[in-house]
Amino acid sequence: MWKLLCGIGLTLFLFPMADDTPPQPGVSVECCGRLRHGIVEIGGETTGTTITFNRIVWELQLNSDAQKEFAKQNNKEPVIVTGTLRKIVGIETKIRWIIDVRTISKPDATKDEEGAKMTIEGILRTADPRNGDFPEMMVRTHDQVWPIDVSADAELQTRANLFIGRCVLLTGSLERVTEQVDDEESDTPLVVRVKTLKRSVNVPVQGQSD
Repeated sequence: MWKLLCGIGLTLFLFPMADDTPPQPGVSVECCGRLRHGIVEIGGETTGTTITFNRIVWELQLNSDAQKEFAKQNNKEPVIVTGTLRKIVGIETKIRWIIDVRTISKPDATKDEEGAKMTIEGILRTADPRNGDFPEMMVRTHDQVWPIDVSADAELQTRANLFIGRCVLLTGSLERVTEQVDDEESDTPLVVRVKTLKRSVNVPVQGQSD
């Protein structure tokens, strides 16, 4: 019996449980902008809290009483938020972007600037030049597709070309495509200006490499 138990223990050590797996590819963000709390929308299509930066508005999903109390006390004030970004399709609002908040706090006025820093893990793709796509590369992760720009750095361009079709991990800042102007803020093209880019050790989720 003792030998049997030892054998089972060794097997569990060598082959971890199914839940002990690396995190799936996705999008993490750090946003600095103005907070709004207590928002009410027709149909209830809102978390009730948003952050606005560079004319971009994303919803916040607050996950604790402490976060909700902070939002209540700092309504309409500048804040800095970290968390994971997801996209859902609404009824009244066609696309909703929601940050599942990890941390929320007051920004440091000496170093925190309005905007969003992004960490994206997904499949690097090339855009279709027949459609006049700009920029020419994008990263796909789950149901999100993020245009990326590596034009400012020759080394990044070379690395990106080598990783097309592969899972990558990149960091960068979210900016508007200045070459195009649109009166509808929700339709204004956005691009991630890449700062770092490397191969990811994670295996893509099913369907990402299709």
